[in-house]
Amino acid sequence: MDMNMFRKLIVVYLVLIGLLLLISNVSASENSCIDCHKTLSPFIEVQKQFNQIRIQHLEKSVTCSLECHEDRVQQLATANYLQWSDSTHALNGVTCDVCHGGNPAQPAKEKAHASIKKTTDTESPVYYTNVPETCGKCHSKELDNFENSKHFKKLEDLKLAPTCTTCHAPHTFEVLNSVEFRNFCGNCHSVYKKVAPYDVPLNAEYLLGKVNKLKFNIDTANQDIFWAEKEGTDVTQANKYVNEALDKMNKLAPMWHEFNMTHFEAEVDSANALALKAQKLVTPSPTPTQTAASQTPGFVGISGIVSLLSVLLIIRKKQGHK
Repeated sequence: MDMNMFRKLIVVYLVLIGLLLLISNVSASENSCIDCHKTLSPFIEVQKQFNQIRIQHLEKSVTCSLECHEDRVQQLATANYLQWSDSTHALNGVTCDVCHGGNPAQPAKEKAHASIKKTTDTESPVYYTNVPETCGKCHSKELDNFENSKHFKKLEDLKLAPTCTTCHAPHTFEVLNSVEFRNFCGNCHSVYKKVAPYDVPLNAEYLLGKVNKLKFNIDTANQDIFWAEKEGTDVTQANKYVNEALDKMNKLAPMWHEFNMTHFEAEVDSANALALKAQKLVTPSPTPTQTAASQTPGFVGISGIVSLLSVLLIIRKKQGHK
């Protein structure tokens, strides 16, 4: 390679280095990818915020994945709706405006959202201290019981206590099962959090387990009543007992929100007793099995024994004479 060619390569190399340094100093706000996508993408407000985060990351030479942020945006944009669409609220036609307010008759977003307040606004219907009243518009029995609870009193006085959406997550509104309640109650009622009584999580699991047993007993009683009636048995009183048990069981869910476990357990036990009484009325008593009478030696037996002893005595005497 001659000297001229070598010099040309050096010049090209230096020009490339200069270009790379120049490009690295360009502000991310001037990045054509960002500028273009700003105009092409129908960014919602949350997306705009994430876009600014991307710009800040690029300006600080922090690796930034567009997919990462877009996935998060997609979650925020769709998660609430998807959760609601699978919930009991959706099945019963309880739409967003019922809880959040707003005007669903307005097609334009600005007008539809005009009266909606942020969740941090103390006047918002979904502000955490206002949630019980909002939920109580439909769930009046649950609200009545909750207002008699220690949770509600602390929510009013301290503003630091569970509310409806603490246990029933917003938009899913799922009812926790017994094991989930143990873990959930333990978030507060534990030695570590110093919220007494500490045995609440285990008691909650135990009581809800008893409710499941009650459901089983009522189902069993109803099956026994069905077959007993088929066989011509009078099941009037048994039906009365099982219906009373069912009525008590249906009142347990609202009553749970009072969080009075002593009262709750007494009602569960009372309902269980009624279900068992119904079963007892229609379940036939088992036929007692006849046990064989104990055999005592009769006259013939005694005679045989005496004869045997006599023979043995005679043999012994003969042996004595020898």
